[in-house]
Amino acid sequence: MYTVNDNQLLRIQVMDALLNSHVTNASAARRLNLSVRQVQRLKKEAALNGATAVLHKNRGRRPHNALDPVLVDHILSLYRKHLPGYNFSHAADILKEEHGLQLSVSTLSRILKSAGVASPGNRRKPRKHRSRPRRRHEGELVQMDASPFDWLGNGQILHLHGAVDDATGKILALYLDCEETLNGYCDLMRQMNRSVGLPRELYTDGRTVFVYNPKHKKKLSLDEELAGLTEKKPQFARALDQIGCSLIIARSPQAKGRVEKLWRTLQDRLVKDLRRYGVTTLEQANLFLLKFIARYNRRFAVMPAAPDSVFLPSLDSRDFELIFARHDFRKLDHALSFSFQNRKFVLPAAIGKTKIPASPHDVITVISGRNVGIQVLFQRLVFSPIEIPAAHKSSIAPSAKPLNTLPASAKKPPTPSPFHPWRNPFRNRSNLPDATESLTN
Repeated sequence: MYTVNDNQLLRIQVMDALLNSHVTNASAARRLNLSVRQVQRLKKEAALNGATAVLHKNRGRRPHNALDPVLVDHILSLYRKHLPGYNFSHAADILKEEHGLQLSVSTLSRILKSAGVASPGNRRKPRKHRSRPRRRHEGELVQMDASPFDWLGNGQILHLHGAVDDATGKILALYLDCEETLNGYCDLMRQMNRSVGLPRELYTDGRTVFVYNPKHKKKLSLDEELAGLTEKKPQFARALDQIGCSLIIARSPQAKGRVEKLWRTLQDRLVKDLRRYGVTTLEQANLFLLKFIARYNRRFAVMPAAPDSVFLPSLDSRDFELIFARHDFRKLDHALSFSFQNRKFVLPAAIGKTKIPASPHDVITVISGRNVGIQVLFQRLVFSPIEIPAAHKSSIAPSAKPLNTLPASAKKPPTPSPFHPWRNPFRNRSNLPDATESLTN
């Protein structure tokens, strides 16, 4: 036996009144909010099978697209065991990718809410703002930033460096490090160089990794002036100039909003995934990030307005490492040697059969980095300098005593003369001639 709601009860009452000629077809149509033709069809059905025949025939039947109760219990078990605290959208993605359960977010939300599970995500009213349109081509503009957060969930604040394509919203590179450093941003460029190419423009904040404060301009050293530099630039900005990538400095976080919004998503999704997969170290996290990037892009990337990619061509790995290493300038002395990092180096006479055309007082570029060591760039030649070993100074053992020397107690300090100018003239006055006698004489 099935219960009827108010609307169904109203339909039965109106049909019964219509069959007994208490109301007209037009009046019944207005009461049920139906057309007269539809009311006539229902009246004919009620006359043959009774007033209850006007109710829907699928009433009380299980819908063909309804989920099996056993499957619903399985979904609840998976969420409570493996995905506690996940927002419903993230949980639907995980159930699809890892468990093969194709569920819409609304369906999963209905299942979980009916079981008393509330969504952990707080919904805030979106603020009105004027958004900047996306760039048309992939690789035309890349936004880059770093976010400090407890990414591993152990109380340690780490800095996640990220690069996002402006046209598609794709994550192009991620790198986790203890601090926000030049090395972290160079690793982002290294990942892009290996996978898609180098961007034409970079959108960053005003950190000294990218630009120096114009109010406190850095002065050029003498070696830099001799090398022909006109402006002091950070190492990263100098490398971007060499590869032909323009740098745009954002004056507010909202200006590079695409990468700023990324951090909110990652601080929810990435942290939970790192914990679920048991990632506890920096090395494990950076390996996991490569898989996470692919999953994120499948879920959130959009198609660009223009189909062709405009990334700059990728560089050879050695050329890339030389460009994004640290560059310093040194002037050669008369022995064609120079000092660097408290070590002494000298230039080799030749590289194979090519003679190095260096002379005293020439300015060379010293390239240093963890992937290149110490190299020298001079007139488009890159070569390794020869380190000069430091001279070892001879020292006397502490226990050895010098020969033919007297002990300190046997030495007698010299006695100054009584007429020494440092002596007090009012002492030993008997040894001095009488001043009156000297005046009279």
